[in-house]
Amino acid sequence: MIWSIVPSEFIFQGYYEPPAQGKKETLHISGVTMIVEVTGFGQAKIERLISPYARDYLRPEWMPGQVIRLFP
Repeated sequence: MIWSIVPSEFIFQGYYEPPAQGKKETLHISGVTMIVEVTGFGQAKIERLISPYARDYLRPEWMPGQVIRLFP
């Protein structure tokens, strides 16, 4: 039991929420910036690639729609 003047909505804010699936994140991998959508624990789907080099856009593992691991 918690005795506090602070409403319980503020104390437990975010405690009962599921993981942030569908959340957009910006990642920097090997010098390339990517905008990804978090799909599950440790995974994300590439939505957009941002790079000044054309060779980065030709890499099949960095194509939009590919699922990447966020942790090695």
